[in-house]
Amino acid sequence: MKKFFTLILVLSISFFLLIEFIGDRLIKNILEDNVSSSLGRKVTIEKLNIDYLSGAADAKGINLLNKEFQGYLVRINSVKVNLDALSIFSNNILINDVQLKDINVNYYFNFSNQRLTDNVRSLQKDLSSKTTSSQSNKYFNIGNLDAKNISVSVLSPELNIDKNFSLKDLNFKNIGNTNKSKDYKDELKKVFNNTVRAIKDRVLSNDFLNKLENFDTGVIEDKVKEKLNKNKDKLKNKLKSLIN
Repeated sequence: MKKFFTLILVLSISFFLLIEFIGDRLIKNILEDNVSSSLGRKVTIEKLNIDYLSGAADAKGINLLNKEFQGYLVRINSVKVNLDALSIFSNNILINDVQLKDINVNYYFNFSNQRLTDNVRSLQKDLSSKTTSSQSNKYFNIGNLDAKNISVSVLSPELNIDKNFSLKDLNFKNIGNTNKSKDYKDELKKVFNNTVRAIKDRVLSNDFLNKLENFDTGVIEDKVKEKLNKNKDKLKNKLKSLIN
């Protein structure tokens, strides 16, 4: 009997260690894949740690990458979560509280051919599209979510614009993808709409118009011609080497 209980104890400890060391990596990969497919762009998590006994979890360095621009659109440096740990292995994940801290938003934009392109509109389009959906059939609800210390960088290398400002802290109640939740995609759309509105009011209203007035299209044309001439020279050299 003693050997039996010893075996049960060893198996229990081994299972717990397996969950602790392998479970975090497995759940991290699943989260990255599901959130990426849901938002229509790559999402990475640098570090994830889950305490399965207490239901506490923390993550570092969550990045929402851009599609058409370099770098990230959003980076969340610190995330702390309180959840029902056992629900992770069910189809309905119950999350009591989420604390997001030190959030960086990069708003990139270009202006060419009298057309403004940025890295937010494509995300807004993906959030409204029915073609982007999670690869998982799991449901989740977040009882409370706080987002604190949010900074926004407005960047346009072509127009030499690099501005920074802060946003107010945000709070959400009961968001997720269940029937009783506020749709998290709708809430994200509202956040980005408000962010773009703040960017227009604080940065683009005056500075952007001043930059456009002094925007020299001839400089861009010269750069394009210079690149074309360089490519022509490379092509000529290659042809000469083949002939010789």
